[in-house]
Amino acid sequence: MNLNNISLPYPVLGISDDILPMLTEDAVQLELSVDERNYTFDIRLNFDNADIQKLIDEDKAEFTCEYDCSRTMLRCCCVEKEPHFIITVPRRSVNGRIGFNCFVSVKRPIANYSNKGFNMDYEGFSFDMEPGDILVAFPQFHYDADIKYDKLQAAGSFMQIRESDLHEQVFFDISGNKIEILMPTQLYQLYCNPVVKSSAEVMHSSLVLNALTYALLNIEEHEQTTWAKTIYYRLDNEEGFSRSELGEPSNVPMLAQKLLKDPYSRMFNKIIISTPNQLED
Repeated sequence: MNLNNISLPYPVLGISDDILPMLTEDAVQLELSVDERNYTFDIRLNFDNADIQKLIDEDKAEFTCEYDCSRTMLRCCCVEKEPHFIITVPRRSVNGRIGFNCFVSVKRPIANYSNKGFNMDYEGFSFDMEPGDILVAFPQFHYDADIKYDKLQAAGSFMQIRESDLHEQVFFDISGNKIEILMPTQLYQLYCNPVVKSSAEVMHSSLVLNALTYALLNIEEHEQTTWAKTIYYRLDNEEGFSRSELGEPSNVPMLAQKLLKDPYSRMFNKIIISTPNQLED
């Protein structure tokens, strides 16, 4: 369900300013734990509306949480009387994004529903509510199960280098779930030399930096790929980053360097350490 693109014939707390006060930023609080078999989501919901809380207390409404994974066709709904869900999802049952929608939903028919918080547009109106109707729509959220969160800062988590006999020059393919640096066979054989492969700092300041810059400039066209979701997660959650930096193309080269943790500095330090005698001469 996309709550941003629906219009309901009655006011809902959490959609626009239908009911005031609106939901606060902490309306949904999530804690996640992961083990070898399961993802466990500890979800706490919060709202401030006495009329809706009264309907819950009278057993006319309840908290519901729907979650789904489109790749595996998983779709489940959990129900609670309290604003707290502990949802365990087997890792083998999902692939990619798990989407969550939490609500306060009508449990039993409610005649002439009105709310002291109704926007003035609904002043004087009341509504007959049926089971399943939504009273509160909490902000949607998701979890990307295909992102390796413990390796987010490693370029290898979203990028790979491989051989290609279809290209005469280095080519960047960003259409898949990883940013791929495709090398013609002769160049790839040189790359496989142990001396070259051991120089990660040089790779990061050249091939990897160029590929990442190209990908960032085109990220909006590939938002559903794993590499794009990985980068968006870092921009949204790591200190010193902001997704707004993608809005101006001139910022992108600097952003790519920040994501790779200053590759030029690491390259120069690597050269100095590797060739101290030549530098002294």
